[in-house]
Amino acid sequence: MADEFTGRLREAVAVETWSGAADDLGGITANWLPLGFDWAAVVPIERGFGDAVSPVAGEGRVSRPRFRLTLRARGDVGLASRFRWRGHLLSVIRAEPDPRTPDRITLLVESRT
Repeated sequence: MADEFTGRLREAVAVETWSGAADDLGGITANWLPLGFDWAAVVPIERGFGDAVSPVAGEGRVSRPRFRLTLRARGDVGLASRFRWRGHLLSVIRAEPDPRTPDRITLLVESRT
């Protein structure tokens, strides 16, 4: 079963994490720090009527493309992460860990490009 999972990880993604620090003026300096590359499975989410992600038919016409991104479990990936993939900047909307498969994490991501 592990070989099946590994075979689905065909897309190279760049992983970044959010880092905010206070600056000298009392504001926040925002930085996205690179965490390297990883292999992932990236699957587009169908946005039709009755979809659990988009239950309203009209919502699919104005929202951004969403994908389900699955990769090997990493301690540095979560809601403060984003991914670069094939010209898309993918922001994490939801992390979906499954206790039955602790070797991987699935994320709901949205293209912000």
